[in-house]
Amino acid sequence: MRLGLVSNCWKTQLDSGVHLDELIAEAAERRLCVIELRQTCLGLYETEGDFIPQAGLLSELAGNHPKVRFNIAINVPFLSAGFTANDPVFQAGVQSAFAVSGEYTPHLRLVDLSTTNEQLGPDDVPFAAKTIAKLTEPMTQLDGLLSIEQSRQSWSRFYEVFLAARKHLGAEAGRLKLCYDPCNLLTPDDGTDPDAVTAALKNDEISMIHFKQRCDRAILDVVADGEINWANQLSAIQGIGYAGPALFEITSSDTVWQRLHDSIEYLSHDDVDANFGKII
Repeated sequence: MRLGLVSNCWKTQLDSGVHLDELIAEAAERRLCVIELRQTCLGLYETEGDFIPQAGLLSELAGNHPKVRFNIAINVPFLSAGFTANDPVFQAGVQSAFAVSGEYTPHLRLVDLSTTNEQLGPDDVPFAAKTIAKLTEPMTQLDGLLSIEQSRQSWSRFYEVFLAARKHLGAEAGRLKLCYDPCNLLTPDDGTDPDAVTAALKNDEISMIHFKQRCDRAILDVVADGEINWANQLSAIQGIGYAGPALFEITSSDTVWQRLHDSIEYLSHDDVDANFGKII
């Protein structure tokens, strides 16, 4: 796996005026060479107030860090009725994903933090699937990928939509993948077993994995013991043959670099996964 992080890990630093380029350069020195540029945590590379990624500026950022693999992540209600590819934030995301791609595949990740499971009922699945298939088309035209991430929705409903969208895409189904975050499975509080879900996934369904931990319903600023059993997770991830990007998404703090170091040490410990250090 190639380790990296999501830029919202740096919110504390960005809010204090540290330039995003400086943070990326230090991450690369620490062998964290895959960076997900998360809307609201792009510093000067997005508009102030409405946080719209600026593709022109982001192309310059990618040029400053040619050895780093970037993707763009935005929050849009892609599971809600009426959402289309004409949405300005989505359009900015597509353009920005291409702008930062460099020698890599353009990659846009979507998360829907507003549509609840109650709003995404069984009857809504076919329409949501068609919408996601339509949203995949602009990335297909760029020879890129679209990833979607489960958040407030139940995993079973979300995964049903994902599979249906892939069916609509037919030969281009591989253009749509999952940004898989085991910790998010706990958000709906519906008894989903993260270990069972991970073990049942297929390698070609996943574009990236997020590392984070939750305790007492709060996301921690380090990956450590908590509600997700990372020993089981890493075993399942290796069992399905996944070897792609793995990104830390810990809560931002003044000690983010130490916390990232501690997280890697934790995952590498014999009690969690003695092989972790060999596969990164």
